[in-house]
Amino acid sequence: MTESEIQILLMGYLDGELDDAARARVEQALTDDAELRAEYESMRRLADVTAAVAADDVGDEALAQFWNDVYNRTERHAAWIMLLLGLAGLIAGACYFFFTSERTHWGVKLAGASLVLGSLLLLWSVWRERQRLLPHDRYHREVHR
Repeated sequence: MTESEIQILLMGYLDGELDDAARARVEQALTDDAELRAEYESMRRLADVTAAVAADDVGDEALAQFWNDVYNRTERHAAWIMLLLGLAGLIAGACYFFFTSERTHWGVKLAGASLVLGSLLLLWSVWRERQRLLPHDRYHREVHR
């Protein structure tokens, strides 16, 4: 038997899944090879320990609370995205009509352009600074939301 075959048979022996012939082959290999016997004992102890550890049973109430939190967060994110997209569309439309209107004086258009570009530059600057500082923010990982 090759090393990989004996490993597969050893796991099957440990789980009690082998037929009589395979079980006899593994038992013979265990009596003949002390190193294999030590490995089997190590695997058996590990199986005993993992079988003794019981998974925490999450109650129905905790599971319902988790899904409520997920749904609430998803709804809020979707609402913010829709709100910001709608606001951006309104602002873009207003800017288009404002700057293409022939009735608006060029000075007012220049002031409006300055206001829009200044606001965008300020938002870009704040976002870029936040992205630069985020990896070094020592409180970022401590805040649990």
